[in-house]
Amino acid sequence: MSITRLVRSGPRQVSRISSTALRPVPKTTPKYTSSQNTFRKTHTLLLKPSVILSRQYASAATAIRPPEPIPIPIEDEIISRPVQGAGDIVPVLQDIQNLLENEIGGDDVWSKRIRNSIEDLSAERRGRIAVIGDSLAAPRDVVSALLQDPLADTEESRRALLNRHDGANIDVFQIGHGPNPHREPESLSLSASWLQATGYDVVEVNTKKAEDTMSTLLSTDSLLVVLDPIRLIDTPQLSSLLPLVLSRGSIHFVVNGYLPPNTSQTAIETKLREQLSKIKVDPLEGLTFDPASIPVSFVKAEKALNALDALAAGLQDHGPSTSTSKTRAFEVFQKQFLESHIGPLQSSLLQSIKSISQPQLSTSRQVAGLALSHVENTISTDRDIVKDALHTVSELRRGAQQGASKAKHLSVASRGIEGGLVEGSVEYDMNKVKSQLEERFNGRLSWLGLIGRTRVDDVQFELTNHLNNHFATDLEKQVIFESGRLSHLQIQLDQLSDHTIRQLSHSQSHSTSTTHPFTSPLLLNHLSTLSLSVPPLTPTSLTSPILTRREQLLTQSIPRLHSSAQRALLTTYATSLLGVSLSWMSYVPPISLTSAPTAVGLGILSVVASLALGQRLWGKAQKKFWRDWKRITGMMKGDLETRFDTALRTQVLAKPLVAAEGLEKLIQKREKRLDDLQDKVNGLSKRI
Repeated sequence: MSITRLVRSGPRQVSRISSTALRPVPKTTPKYTSSQNTFRKTHTLLLKPSVILSRQYASAATAIRPPEPIPIPIEDEIISRPVQGAGDIVPVLQDIQNLLENEIGGDDVWSKRIRNSIEDLSAERRGRIAVIGDSLAAPRDVVSALLQDPLADTEESRRALLNRHDGANIDVFQIGHGPNPHREPESLSLSASWLQATGYDVVEVNTKKAEDTMSTLLSTDSLLVVLDPIRLIDTPQLSSLLPLVLSRGSIHFVVNGYLPPNTSQTAIETKLREQLSKIKVDPLEGLTFDPASIPVSFVKAEKALNALDALAAGLQDHGPSTSTSKTRAFEVFQKQFLESHIGPLQSSLLQSIKSISQPQLSTSRQVAGLALSHVENTISTDRDIVKDALHTVSELRRGAQQGASKAKHLSVASRGIEGGLVEGSVEYDMNKVKSQLEERFNGRLSWLGLIGRTRVDDVQFELTNHLNNHFATDLEKQVIFESGRLSHLQIQLDQLSDHTIRQLSHSQSHSTSTTHPFTSPLLLNHLSTLSLSVPPLTPTSLTSPILTRREQLLTQSIPRLHSSAQRALLTTYATSLLGVSLSWMSYVPPISLTSAPTAVGLGILSVVASLALGQRLWGKAQKKFWRDWKRITGMMKGDLETRFDTALRTQVLAKPLVAAEGLEKLIQKREKRLDDLQDKVNGLSKRI
């Protein structure tokens, strides 16, 4: 069995007739178009209400009857009447349209669908059933078989139906009910029993763009999906449409064609329902999605068309063997038409369509509900974007804090343990310099050394040179190294801030909008100004505490120690001279109070006492110096910590923290806007 036999690749070709076979319509007959005016016409009997168009389905025929003359009703323009109940739903649709245009960035597709729905409610129209399917499923053949009635159709209307797509590939083609066949570029009007019985027009949809197809389907009241028995719904055309059309309900699946060998209808139907169960569907409020309850029909449109062709040929045969040929034609028709199952499909569709009361209002409510679902999906997507943005900002803040904490942990000012010394810490370096100074105080700068060399001025000179060459030199090198590390961290965090701003301001997953929700010109301008105002870190940015405390020792403590040494020396010399002078005066006449040995002893004692006094004064001066030393070096550690923290806060972390704070404010505003938008959606949902 060939693939052409299994799945029809195109509409059945019938014998063509010239375009002049279709009788032109007089000017008094209104033209049938695909515009909104077409939907607002209805074909009724105005001047002769007693004349009724009698139609009988061919599937129910039991005997051959020659076609009887059918009285043609006189058609006139119908005064447009507004749809009853439209006043309740139109304001809701208008509010939804404003919501789409003003709140979510101007959604043109859904706004146009809502606008079309509002226009559709301006006047009553016939119902619409859309038929969709690709060429392998042959949906046009299904429509041709569905709308034919050989016992009532004229040859003209039958040819008009079968040849409706000849020479054209029309995306949307509408077949409406009318007394006479009338063809226009995108529509056909004819008298068909099924159209008359249902009150529905058939809209064949063959658009290539999914959005255009969905917009057309949403303008109809019911949907007939024609499938081939091999792929079923696993086709590119249906994959993007089914989630939305299934959510609105009122859908009927038709499997058209010969089944593959060794395959039953039950197996095909089970496979179809399994495919449907895998689709994620969010049904409208009040509806449920149950794949087991969706109607599924199996037809063979090719057999139906063959049967109808045979019957039409038999009815038109007026030769000598008319009775025999008609009997044979009817037998062929009856057998093949029953095997095609078109009759049960007609009845099933008629029953499901009749269950829809006020199809225009129902369709408008469905479109409104789907539009609100679209808005809710947009809100949900934006909330995910906000959540990702908040995570990104948290990562920016966390990265900045972690970099700062690591740098602070490695800082010289943070080294050290309570009750001990750590190599490389401030205490360790200061204790090393202190030990060197103590050696000098116990050696060259001891009191006896100063007295013996009479070089008191060497105190300031030697101490100044020693502090310039050894005070916190290793510490200063480490601080300069830390300045370079902080400068590198500053550059990294600035780049991370700029990358985060660009990433959030140009998110690809966000819905189309003129301005991104996380784009703030004020924030960008503030960050640019901040980048220019924050100076970069230099090698000497953190060394100011060391230089300040060294200068304080050199300009205050050491001169004070030098002055104390001079006073102590002068006091020693003066006291010694005074003691010796008094001892001598007590020995020489006219006082002569002491003997020579006593005077010598008193002189020596006064010298020793003066030396002891000088030693005591020098010791007090050193104690003052060490108190200053302890205070200054202790303050230097605090100054280093303060300077390091200030550099982190005002230079390294300034831009990332400001960027994170600004983005967090934008995120909070966005969350509040989404909450307000969700409240509006909830209010509109209650009004539908």
